[in-house]
Amino acid sequence: MSLQPEFTKHLIGVDRTCIASPVPKEELWPVFEQYGIDTTKFDYAPDSEIYRIYPEVNDWVFEGDYRTYWLRQQAIKFAFLDYLNYDLMIMHDCDCLLIKDYEPFKDGKLNFMVLENERHSWGYYESIKNALGFERLTPHCFISEFVPVLKKDFNDLVTFLEEKHNKKWLNAMIDSCPPEPTVPPWGNGELIRWFSEYEFIGNWAMSRQDITMEYQRRYHYDNMEKIGDFDPAYHTAVCDAVPDLRFSLQYDWDKKEILRFDYYMDKIRERLARHT
Repeated sequence: MSLQPEFTKHLIGVDRTCIASPVPKEELWPVFEQYGIDTTKFDYAPDSEIYRIYPEVNDWVFEGDYRTYWLRQQAIKFAFLDYLNYDLMIMHDCDCLLIKDYEPFKDGKLNFMVLENERHSWGYYESIKNALGFERLTPHCFISEFVPVLKKDFNDLVTFLEEKHNKKWLNAMIDSCPPEPTVPPWGNGELIRWFSEYEFIGNWAMSRQDITMEYQRRYHYDNMEKIGDFDPAYHTAVCDAVPDLRFSLQYDWDKKEILRFDYYMDKIRERLARHT
């Protein structure tokens, strides 16, 4: 959905899209084309390459941590930043749709979308302090699902982590993340880890250069029927917050189709059309 032209047109200055996925390209590309997505400027990077080249991603899996595979997908995203060879990359979680223009590199500087005066779990910021040696540098939150990364900055981050911690950089990251006990109703004292790739990258970039920021005003829908209830005059992004993924957008692997795709897209299109 996030690759539909009415959303991608708002991502200014991006000339190629790399799809990182465990699903083979020969299965993905026909689905994209079926839903009107131009793949001529798409690259493909399979997860299998990451597991082969960066086996440390599996060191982000912890027994008893119910969020552990969420942690590993962050490690995989970091590994892709190392694996890919673009001067400027934009990490984008595809459950967030842009409905206003965003230019990630503006006036010669990284331009971050941030959540104004927002703080998340203690572990996010302890990880930054333990790994990088400084406290978070802004009261604003980098978890906007769109984060620009300069390849040179990332290469320097890898070098810094390995020299400072005398271990592989992916291990240095996760070993800096302190476990926290769960509390009811989410658990009964089991240790889990809270880590944010976006906070980590944003604070690292900010420690190295002047950056610019703009506030993201996001609309969260917790039910697919509410996907079109945003305010186009106020919101800049539409984000999936459906708590049970069984009730989010679904793909029928047998029929090779997204269930009720046009129905939900029409809700968004109608809301945007009424605003113009």
